[in-house]
Amino acid sequence: MPAPTNRFKIALKEKRPQMGCWIGLASPYAAEISATAGFDWLLVDGEHAPNDLRSILEQVRVIEASDSIPLARLPIGETWLIKQYLDAGIQSLLVPMVETKDQAEELVRAVRYPPIGSRGVGSSLARASMFAAIDDYLTTADDQICLIVQVENRAGMAALDGILETEVDGVFIGPADLAADMDHIGQAGHPEVKAAVLDAIKRTVAAGKAAGILTTDPEMQRQCLDLGATFVATDIDVTRFASAIRTSAQQALSLLPDQTASGRMTSANSSKYLQQLCKHWSHKAEVEFNETHGRINFSDGKSVEMSATQDYLSIVATTGARSDLEHWKQIIEQHLLRFAFREDCTPIWDQSSS
Repeated sequence: MPAPTNRFKIALKEKRPQMGCWIGLASPYAAEISATAGFDWLLVDGEHAPNDLRSILEQVRVIEASDSIPLARLPIGETWLIKQYLDAGIQSLLVPMVETKDQAEELVRAVRYPPIGSRGVGSSLARASMFAAIDDYLTTADDQICLIVQVENRAGMAALDGILETEVDGVFIGPADLAADMDHIGQAGHPEVKAAVLDAIKRTVAAGKAAGILTTDPEMQRQCLDLGATFVATDIDVTRFASAIRTSAQQALSLLPDQTASGRMTSANSSKYLQQLCKHWSHKAEVEFNETHGRINFSDGKSVEMSATQDYLSIVATTGARSDLEHWKQIIEQHLLRFAFREDCTPIWDQSSS
């Protein structure tokens, strides 16, 4: 009996696009939920998620029971660690931070048995061989291993043509690290970064290798697929859950009444205070104002509305149901005092405010 057929590797060879999702919650239960979604593949992340081989294997097992194909990203491309992942039965590996042709060649050797490779022979102890139940594992395993290398900095980009000359199965372009190395940290969508990524996708496809990427930008996803990318991750379980649960909490709290506080500050310069505060916060919030009325709305639900007369400034401070109204009042006071026009004035808040 031969080693299990690697459906992911076959799909890449046949140039059939495979759509996937990044799994970083480090939970078999969450991975099992993701496995019901219908993605072609799910990658369990061992580089940036709090995983070790045991926790990765637990997640791989539940994914294997679904129609999705499990992949795993190692924390680093060390031969001894690759051996452990392979022996655990993980057939498709992503290795981060590959920067040279020599490094890629060494990784190719690490996923193959001697004499052409350096993978240690211990299949009788390994889940990969079903604990020696697969008689032909040693002679058939190499053909079913899929090695994807991750190119994600300028050094790797410079060495890409050489990397593509090796026997890796594919190249995954990492936009986030590449953006940082290109001095655009946190800006994976920067035009220079996007141009570099798309160029790398083109070169990879032209070399006959599978090209891949993780991007949550629909336009970038489409561009990469149009260029021939065949494994594209479009979402991340961590960010998907974080966004959904925060939205849910906001919706729940929005059912409760806001907290408000009314106050008044006596000053002949009330219009100046109003305009100065609106101008100061205009780069952080939505602001509308003229000489007598102003409103400032922050994205977190805080707001302040002001009306100015010749003698005083009326203030209405508003926060969400669970925000700290007293702290918000203090912030408003501190900013108004910072703009004091050679006078000693402090807002007096209505004690009945709520």
